[in-house]
This record gives sequence, C-alpha cells and structure tokens, in this order.
Amino acid sequence: MANIGAVTALVGREDAIFADKLNHASLNDAALLSRARFIRYPHLDLTKLEKHLAATDARRKLVISDAVFSMEGDIAPIQQLVALCERYRAFLLLDDAHGFGVLGQQGRGSLFMLNQIANHSPNIVYMATLGKAAGVFGAFIAAQAEIVETLIQSARSYIYTTATPPLLSHALLASLKLIEQDEWRRETLARNIAQLKEGLQSLPWKLLPSNTPIQPLLIGDSNQAVQISQRLREQGLLVPAIRPPTVPQGAARLRISLSAAHQSQDVTRLTQALLELAAS
Repeated sequence: MANIGAVTALVGREDAIFADKLNHASLNDAALLSRARFIRYPHLDLTKLEKHLAATDARRKLVISDAVFSMEGDIAPIQQLVALCERYRAFLLLDDAHGFGVLGQQGRGSLFMLNQIANHSPNIVYMATLGKAAGVFGAFIAAQAEIVETLIQSARSYIYTTATPPLLSHALLASLKLIEQDEWRRETLARNIAQLKEGLQSLPWKLLPSNTPIQPLLIGDSNQAVQISQRLREQGLLVPAIRPPTVPQGAARLRISLSAAHQSQDVTRLTQALLELAAS
C-alpha cells in the first residue's frame, strides 16, 4: 500500500516509470495504477536503464527498484542508480523491505551500507516495511520534506486508510531501539548466512549469489522444488518452494530465509537434510 500510494501520487499520465524486471509485485501494481508509461529494464542492467532515461521526453521520471530483491536476495547498485537519477533528473523510489533493520550501520538499511555514499540525495524516496525486521506492522516512507508533504496530501492509500493503532506505534519505538543497539543480532545473522553457504557448497543445486538473509537455492524444475519443500516440512523445516509465475520458467527454487533467531544447530539441521535429499 505504501508503494502504491507513493508511486501514484508522484507520477501520472504524462510521466514515465522505469522498473527493474525483478521488482516486487507491489511496485509493478503501483506502476500500472499510476497510468504513467511503464518501462521495464533487465535485472540490474543499468546500461539499458540509462538508454531509456536518455530517450524519454516524459514530464517526470521515476525509477523504482527493490533495494534487496525478494526472490533473488541480491542488492541493487544503489550508488549507481542515484547517480543516474541525478544525471537525468529522475526520482528514485527504493523498496528496502528486506534491508531495513538488517543491513547497514545500526540496521538503518541498504542506504547505510559501507559502500553507499549517496544516502542523502534529494532524489531518493525510501520505503521500508515495519512488519519484517521491526516485527510490527505497516510501512514508512522517508524523503525530502516537499515529497513527504505531497504524499501526505495525495497518496490515496495513506489518506483513505485507518490510522495505525497507537499500541503498534509504541511497540515500534521499542523495536527501533533494539534495531539500533543490538548489533549482536546482525552478527549472529551474518554467521548463519556464512555457515549455510559453506554447508551447501557440495549440493547439485546452487545457491544464487546473495549476502543477505534471503538465500535462494535454485532447483529448476517446479515439481522437484515442491517435493523437496514437502520433504523438508515433514522434518519440521519450513522452506517454501517458489515457482512460476513468481519466478521465470525453469527457475523454481527453495527460498531459504535466515534470521538472528536461528541457532547454529538449526542451520546444521537444514544443511544435513538437504544433503540427504540430494543423495536420495
């Protein structure tokens, strides 16, 4: 709802949206509802994106992208995206649902990773959910004051929605303190990711390149992915199978999602189960 509200408030019929082909469905829905021209570029292909930006005569330009891609686990090249948007006078809406609270200094998100120096660009519209790392509900948008005021006055999914209950806002304040202070959670998560990647190296199925808690294990065949997921569930391990149309044909996968609540023995249990299934 936050993505839909922001995109439809910022652009319309005379404008153009440029979107990574692997963006979250809510960004795609938002682009369609905005009635702006909807131009999709191949995943992380900034050369193609720049060609589109250079060629358009739209009144207003908006680039939309996941910061951490939900089915791939990889991270958008934010610094380069910001540079392109500044060069071609475009806004950049980043969906950091899977980065906020997990990545960056004090868990501030993808914009605050060590290799990002563009987090104060006036072109950025930053969206993150509060129902994942923050453990509550809802979402927020951060941007320049003029953009925020525009969204407050024009984002229909914000204006015509019942306000967040005060109880959740109070709980969120506690969540934000934990996110800021509990560096040990991110350190534990990083160890879990490293352990999983090391433990699954010998599998016939390969992990997609990801340094985030989303670790997709590419199976290929949809039926096989479902069967493996079911076998894992029988052992008390919840690893959903992701199939077309969510991912391309022939790219079915297991979506392994790690957290700081997982212990080393949990990761070991999963890796052993997958190794046994591969050998059977």
